[in-house]
Amino acid sequence: MKKFSLVIADEKESNKSLLKTLLKDHPNFEAIALAFDWQEAIRITQTMQADVLFINSNLIPNSETIETLAKECPDYTQIVYLGESEADAIYAFEHDFVDYILFPCDGTRFEKCINKLSARLNKQPEVPLNNIQALISQLNQPEQTLIVKDSGRIKLIDCNEIIWIGGAGNYVELYLENEERPVLHRETLATMESNLANIGFIRIHRSILVRKKFISELKPTDSGDYQVTLRNGHQLSLSRRYKSAMTGII
Repeated sequence: MKKFSLVIADEKESNKSLLKTLLKDHPNFEAIALAFDWQEAIRITQTMQADVLFINSNLIPNSETIETLAKECPDYTQIVYLGESEADAIYAFEHDFVDYILFPCDGTRFEKCINKLSARLNKQPEVPLNNIQALISQLNQPEQTLIVKDSGRIKLIDCNEIIWIGGAGNYVELYLENEERPVLHRETLATMESNLANIGFIRIHRSILVRKKFISELKPTDSGDYQVTLRNGHQLSLSRRYKSAMTGII
């Protein structure tokens, strides 16, 4: 059975719980992530190549936002508009969304929505061509090397050996796989984030970048943040502000 990935964007826990319950009867549709605002919903559908986006009108502040949503969501992502007022249904049809669901929704109504989704999704290619081209481009990228001046010497550091990076003003501390002490490098954290995003570095704190592949465990704290444990046992903090970096995991 062909499976389709699905993102749910809704600020109400009761709505999200209801959708997840209804989806249990449709194993070919799998919820892979939750979004908490419309910008995050767009970012997730683009990054995770989601087949379906369920988004509630409570996240859409105005008509310009829904125009942006319809424009920036990938063509292959089918949108189902959710709401609690029939007045919002017009937006779903104006932008050719698959369906509009009014809450509370029962199993019969949800079944009709799933049938509409299945009809559209089964007509389109399984993997969009532009995604294949992007993947090929990524695989063809050369290895990245960082040139660092250290105590009168010049070091060439393979960026794949960097586990995490700590910001310190106009400098950063590079923590490497086979080095006990960090290497100091004159560069801002923002620049490092931009340069290394293509090899899996994400910001988890205003002063911390970490390579996602080195994360082994996430543990919530009482403050709403997360304790991040790396494969080498080192522990870092993931602040709520950068929680979206772990979309699909948290």
